[in-house]
Amino acid sequence: MFVTRATRHDHDDLKGLLEAQGWSDSDVTQGKSWIARDGKIVGMVRLIEVAPQTVVVDDVLVREDRRGEGIGRRVIEAAMMGLGGTLYLCCHPEHIAFYEKFGFTEIPADTLLEPVSNYFDESGDLTPPEGHVHHFMTAR
Repeated sequence: MFVTRATRHDHDDLKGLLEAQGWSDSDVTQGKSWIARDGKIVGMVRLIEVAPQTVVVDDVLVREDRRGEGIGRRVIEAAMMGLGGTLYLCCHPEHIAFYEKFGFTEIPADTLLEPVSNYFDESGDLTPPEGHVHHFMTAR
């Protein structure tokens, strides 16, 4: 398995990975993606620069049958090394400990920078449906 930055030639495979895991609302042409390949794409992360040096971490995903192999760690590390700036993300409570390993800390939603808040608002993450909890985190 190897981890690399995705190119436009990977867009169809990225869409396939997302759709196979039930994620159909992502635009893989937006931002920069890093992928883990083992023949097929088995993991990915997408970073979107919403303002200079202000980056949203989006679409962190590992194929369900490949989870627990360190693939998520490898794509996150590659992406963090490949793009500078302050990182922001939105995650579910069960993923907080994973992101803390990379230096992310929780922040209140009302402290998000305006471009980050706007991105999360447009994606629906800022105000999730009732019973759905989101946490916001930042690093660097």
